[in-house]
Amino acid sequence: DCMRNLKVGIVDDHILFLKGFHLLLQTLEIKDYKLEITLVESDHEKLISSLSYEELDLIFLDLNLGNADGIKLIPTLKNRLPECRVIIVSATSEPKTVREAFRQGADGYLSKTSHPEDIVNAVQAVMDKNIFLGPGIRPNKLDLKDLGKSDSALAINRYNAKFILTKREVEILEKVMQGKSSKMIAAEMYISKETVNVH
Repeated sequence: DCMRNLKVGIVDDHILFLKGFHLLLQTLEIKDYKLEITLVESDHEKLISSLSYEELDLIFLDLNLGNADGIKLIPTLKNRLPECRVIIVSATSEPKTVREAFRQGADGYLSKTSHPEDIVNAVQAVMDKNIFLGPGIRPNKLDLKDLGKSDSALAINRYNAKFILTKREVEILEKVMQGKSSKMIAAEMYISKETVNVH
């Protein structure tokens, strides 16, 4: 039974939420992990200055930090602490915001209406290097030009298409991105052209 200690930071400009979330995290039982909360911060500038000496494995980050935009903080966090996982905890679940957070390097996204077990699932997923989308969080209208100009397979994976698309839909999407027509895809996958179009 080897528990791994995770050094955790919480960043939110609502003091009551911050304190409440801190207390909640201390009560959660997470398989394989023990959470050690070492940073609780409501001010983004103090957060950035404390990053230079703080070693963190995981940060829960609110996007709306008074006068700062949490999304713009994600690359800074990732640059300072490349191994640190970032889970967004936000009152907004607007697809455009969700997409932008992942594009900037977030690993997970939880709504503030989440249940404690969603937090447990999120921690396990992101520590296993997976992307986690909490209930009700959708980077929907998965628009290919929105995936940025990076390697397509990586981009699809980054948005964790498996949360939005079925495995079949992802296979077809990859073939479409290779420039194949419905007819070619149908022949390759031994399914009708109509089925391809439906997917």
